[in-house]
Amino acid sequence: MKMEHSRPSPTWSPPLSLRLGFLAFAGVSVVAGLLAGTIRLGYLLDSPAASLAKDHGALMVFGFVGGAIGLERAVAVRTRWAWLGPLSHALGVLTTLAGLPRPVPGLFFALSFLALGAVYGEVHRRQATFAVLTQAAGVIGGVAAAVLWGFGLPFAYALPFAVVFAVATVIGERLELARVSLGGAAADAPVTGLVLALTASALLFGFSPQLGFALMGVVLVFVALATVRVDVARHLVKSRGLPRYSAVCMLLGYVWLVVGGVIWVAFGFVETGFAFDAGVHAIFLGFVLSMIFAHAPIILTSVIRYTLPYHPVMYVAVALLHAGLLIRLLADARSHTAVWQAGGLINVIAVSVFLVLSFALTVRQARRQARRQARRQAERQPAARSAP
Repeated sequence: MKMEHSRPSPTWSPPLSLRLGFLAFAGVSVVAGLLAGTIRLGYLLDSPAASLAKDHGALMVFGFVGGAIGLERAVAVRTRWAWLGPLSHALGVLTTLAGLPRPVPGLFFALSFLALGAVYGEVHRRQATFAVLTQAAGVIGGVAAAVLWGFGLPFAYALPFAVVFAVATVIGERLELARVSLGGAAADAPVTGLVLALTASALLFGFSPQLGFALMGVVLVFVALATVRVDVARHLVKSRGLPRYSAVCMLLGYVWLVVGGVIWVAFGFVETGFAFDAGVHAIFLGFVLSMIFAHAPIILTSVIRYTLPYHPVMYVAVALLHAGLLIRLLADARSHTAVWQAGGLINVIAVSVFLVLSFALTVRQARRQARRQARRQAERQPAARSAP
C-alpha cells in the first residue's frame, strides 16, 4: 500500500523593495490623514488639499491601520496569494487620493480586508488559537465599514464597525505577539468572547443604532478591563528600556478604551459634534495609536527586517499624544472650539514626531549595523590573506 505524505504549503518571502513599496502606501495614508485631520480642525482651509478633509477617517482607519496590519500579516503568512491584500489596499489608497467615486476605493478596501480574513483562515489552519479567532472577528468590522463608507454613508455609520476591526486586531495582537495571557487559554477565552460580543453589538447597531452603540460602549469597557487584568504589561511597566516603554503605552491605551466606552454609553450615537469627537478619538488616538506606538518596534522589524531600536526620546511622542488628547476631550466637554483645535493640533504633532523618530532611529540603526558588518569583513580579509 502506497503511503501519501502531506506536502507543506509553499512559502514565499517578497523582496525588500516590494515590502517597502507597500509600506509606503500606509505611510502616505497616515500623512494624508494627518493633513486631512488638520484641515478638519480648522487649519489650512485654503490649501489645495482641503478636499481631503472628508476622507480623514477612511485614510487613518483603512489606509493607515488597515494597511499596516494587512502588510504585517502578509509578511508573516509567507504565501504569494496573501499579497492580494496589500495590493488591494494600495489601490484603495490611490483611488481615494485621486478623488474617484467612493464605491471604487470602498471596494478595494473591502477586498483588502477579505484577503486579510483569508490570511487568518490560513493561520488558523496551521495553528488554531483564540488570538487568531479574535483578529478574524475584526475582519467582519473592516469589511462592513469599508462597504458602508463606499456606499456613501457618513463615516459615523461606518465608525462602530471600524472600531470592531481596530479593537479586535489590537487585542488579538496582544494575545499573539506579546504573550498577554498569564493564565494561558483559560484567560484568553473570556477576552475572545468579549470581542465576539463587541462584533455582535456592532451588527445590532445596523438595525438599532442607539441600542447597538450603547451596548458597544459597555462591551468596550469590559474588553479593556478583562484584557489589562491578564496583560503582562502590568508587570513589564516595572522593567526598563523597551519593555517598560511598550507597557506604558499599552496601559495608557487601556485607560482610553475605558474612557471611550463610557462616552459612548453616556452620550449615545451622534453623527457629529463634540461628543462624537471625544468618543472616536479616545478610542482611535488614545487606544489604537497608543498600541501602535507600543508595538511599532516589533511590527516594523518583522515587515522590513530593519530594527527600530528603543530610545528614551520616543516618550516625547507618547507624552504629546496623551496630553493633546486630554486637552481635546476637556475642550469637548466644555464645547470650547479654540482649545479643541489646540489639543487636536498637538495630536497631529505627536503622530508626526513619532513617524519622524521611527524613521530616524531605524536609519541610524541600519547604518550602525552596516558599519559593524564592514569592519568585520575588513578584519577577516587580512586573516584570509595571511593564511597558508
